[in-house]
Amino acid sequence: MMKPAFQPAPRPRPRISPEDAQQLAVATSDLGFTRPSSAPEARAAAPVVNEAKTALPPTPIAQEPKTPLAPVKGTALKFEVPDPVWTALRQEALNRRVTVKYLVLEALAEKGYNVDLAAVPEDGRRLR
Repeated sequence: MMKPAFQPAPRPRPRISPEDAQQLAVATSDLGFTRPSSAPEARAAAPVVNEAKTALPPTPIAQEPKTPLAPVKGTALKFEVPDPVWTALRQEALNRRVTVKYLVLEALAEKGYNVDLAAVPEDGRRLR
């Protein structure tokens, strides 16, 4: 006889024991992830574990090297300029294949403001 095409899904099983979950919570408590991942009644039934004895040693986390062109978070600056100035800025940006934002930041850097032009993409493409 043929086996049916679809069979019932297996029942989910817990991947971690309550003791292991408690050790993980103690080891990561300083990271700010303090919200319980299990129901409050199950958490209350778990024995309190001494942090000094069961804390897992911190493992180094591999961090991706930051690219020199990573976008820099800042504050938005919005203001109105006369139409002829806006047209001139857009034309200059088009001729140089840069953004108007880049032109404004470049002008601020020339005036002596601390602007890192290497952190601003010239053509407006976002780095992914």
